[in-house]
Amino acid sequence: MTDESWAGWYRDNKGSDAAVLTTDGQRIRLRIRGADFEGESFDGLRPVAGAPPEDGAFGLRDGALTDCVLEWDRPLPVLVAGAPRHATLTCLLSLRRADPDLHLALHLDGAVYESARAERDFTAALAAVQRILPDDVSLQTSVAWPGAA
Repeated sequence: MTDESWAGWYRDNKGSDAAVLTTDGQRIRLRIRGADFEGESFDGLRPVAGAPPEDGAFGLRDGALTDCVLEWDRPLPVLVAGAPRHATLTCLLSLRRADPDLHLALHLDGAVYESARAERDFTAALAAVQRILPDDVSLQTSVAWPGAA
């Protein structure tokens, strides 16, 4: 699988900064404020070995990134009445609590289809979006994120 990357935003008590998220389908990599984090799931993003971030620059709990919010958009192909179309999936992940919360919103033709509540993992949030889509609309491809949280 080819690496996929999306631009997004990282927010914490020090402000808001542009971020780049990358996945190879097995691991997630996040680059913010010149620091790299990597993990098998969003709630397990740790500083990349050999490049620890400055002391206090990021909230870390048990070595993993915490006390922050990540937000990004990614293109997502869908089928509408059997015809391929392009949609945008907006993702909002809060790592502010013991359990991360994920909210997804699919933007298609001026309408928005959202996961009804914050979900624990990516698969559950995406399934919630799929359930509320009109009968003739379906996700064309699976969205694979490592760890799905």
